[in-house]
Amino acid sequence: MPHQSSSDLTNQLLSRFGPTIGGQDLYLSLGFKTYAAFHRSQQREALGVNVFKLPGRRGWFALTGDVATWLEKQSTTQG
Repeated sequence: MPHQSSSDLTNQLLSRFGPTIGGQDLYLSLGFKTYAAFHRSQQREALGVNVFKLPGRRGWFALTGDVATWLEKQSTTQG
């Protein structure tokens, strides 16, 4: 299967989630099976993407483009 470009991945994620991604979609996109695992990594500041709160909303959010960029980087990192 051909390697997907970062812009293709960004466009796919943007069309699915919009400019921000949060909740279960966020932690699953980052490769965590549970919110608890995501939360532990967040507390250690080891997520790899910036997460933030939004006024009037529950939970953590990230910019969709940042998630796409991080995923692309992970797919090209050796070892």
